[in-house]
Amino acid sequence: MRVRRTFLAAVTLAVTAAGCSGSLPPFDTRPKSAPPAAHEDFSRIGVCYNSFTATRQMVLAVARANCDPGTVPYLLTQDTDLVCPLLTPERATFACLKPGTPPPVRR
Repeated sequence: MRVRRTFLAAVTLAVTAAGCSGSLPPFDTRPKSAPPAAHEDFSRIGVCYNSFTATRQMVLAVARANCDPGTVPYLLTQDTDLVCPLLTPERATFACLKPGTPPPVRR
């Protein structure tokens, strides 16, 4: 039992230290897949982030940097499906839309 408490304390301290340092910026990753048989006229971008250390503007900046030139990121969905690392556990999936394209249905 003592080993378990020591381990949990060490993990908590490491996570807190990492979160306070601001050293976990959002980064691009594999996006959530489109539903089966869906036809999409846009590309998808995934961004891993930690909601405690990253702002919406930081996440959006990563999406903008990874969308094709001339396209705009539009948030489709957010999840925590264990595809991102432990310290950046959340994933946002964006559609990269051409100007004037109506936004897709969020899934």
